[in-house]
Amino acid sequence: MERRQGFRALVVEDDYGILRLVKTVLEKEGFIVEGVRDGSEALKLLETVAYDLLILDLMLPQVGGEAVLDYLDANQPKYLRRVIITTASPRKMSKNFLERICRILAKPFDIHQLVVIARECASGEDCEPVATTVTLNAREQS
Repeated sequence: MERRQGFRALVVEDDYGILRLVKTVLEKEGFIVEGVRDGSEALKLLETVAYDLLILDLMLPQVGGEAVLDYLDANQPKYLRRVIITTASPRKMSKNFLERICRILAKPFDIHQLVVIARECASGEDCEPVATTVTLNAREQS
């Protein structure tokens, strides 16, 4: 696998505006960022490039985010802890699913929160289980 210095991130997002925004913000924070708009492009890159961070939209054309996660689960399971899922429906995910990834970022999301979470997940810091975070956030909003 190809490896470079600095945190390397792959952003998989079909909405071009969100993709550009996330890419620009992370690059300003010192990340080396590649962006693709569907899961099939992401799978090709994940086979040959070692990323420190994957920001993944679940709802993608052609090959969806779930297929990308299944690929990681089968081929690079430790990498799941460096995945940030972006979604408009975070409460529809099972606790088992949430415990495998680093974080969930509900759309619309705060850019400052994105930066903090991206640094945490890319550095491999132990994060609080996402299932706990989502449950707490749901209670806070009630």
